[in-house]
Amino acid sequence: MEQHDVPYQRQIFVCTNDNHGEKPSCCDHASKEIFAKLRAIAKERGLHPKVRVAQATCLGQCAHGVTVMVYPENVWHKKVRMEDVNILAEMYIKE
Repeated sequence: MEQHDVPYQRQIFVCTNDNHGEKPSCCDHASKEIFAKLRAIAKERGLHPKVRVAQATCLGQCAHGVTVMVYPENVWHKKVRMEDVNILAEMYIKE
C-alpha cells in the first residue's frame, strides 16, 4: 500500500443514493441534478479536477434529503435543493 497527499484542493461529495421508493433517499430530491450542476460549475470555472465534485452512492443520511459534504472544510449540508447550488458554488467552487 502507498500513501499520498490528497491530489485535490477541495472535494465535494453529493449523495445520489436511490432507494427506488422503498425508503427515503437523496435521489428523491433531485440529487443527480444537483451533482451535475455543481460539477458543471466547477468545469466552467476551470477548477475541475482541482476542486473535485463527485457522487457518493450513500452518505447514510437519507432522511435528511440531499446531503453534500465538503473537505477539507469538514462540513455537511443537509436538505440541499437546486436553489442552493449557486450558494454552494460561491462558498466552495473557488480558488
